[in-house]
Amino acid sequence: MTPRQHRVVEALLSTPAVQALAKAPPTPGARLRITGNHGSSGTALVAALHEALPRQLFVVVVENPEAAARAEADMVALLGEPAARLFPQGEARFYGEETDPRIGGLRVEAVEALFSGSARVFVTTPRALQERVALPDRLARLRLELEVGDEIGFQLLVEELETMGYE
Repeated sequence: MTPRQHRVVEALLSTPAVQALAKAPPTPGARLRITGNHGSSGTALVAALHEALPRQLFVVVVENPEAAARAEADMVALLGEPAARLFPQGEARFYGEETDPRIGGLRVEAVEALFSGSARVFVTTPRALQERVALPDRLARLRLELEVGDEIGFQLLVEELETMGYE
């Protein structure tokens, strides 16, 4: 057991069924539907597979936003903060209306985490997967990275942030 590995994850990793699944996971593009889970057992299984298959990306699709929030909380409890990201669905709006900026921000953060490799578990709903998202090249242009010791003039910082859409 690694120091950060949760005991539930460790226990699942020791079972023959999880070991067999880790040795022969679904092929790329295939999906695996596991039914009959109760409580957090489904997310615990994904957490165990996350540990057993360090190069795999996992997409957990649940029925509604409340279930997605619970699944993400389970993943964070079992794997730690950066491992899983919630990709929330937008609020019900009229055609052409913007989604809540906070939801948009969470979605951008989730996609960014997946593209950067800092998260490998993507928790979402069927409706969220159907909604449009900013293209990855647009996301890259919306990033301004500053490190300790970097110097940038205040006016240049303001201009960069305005270019990214901040007011």
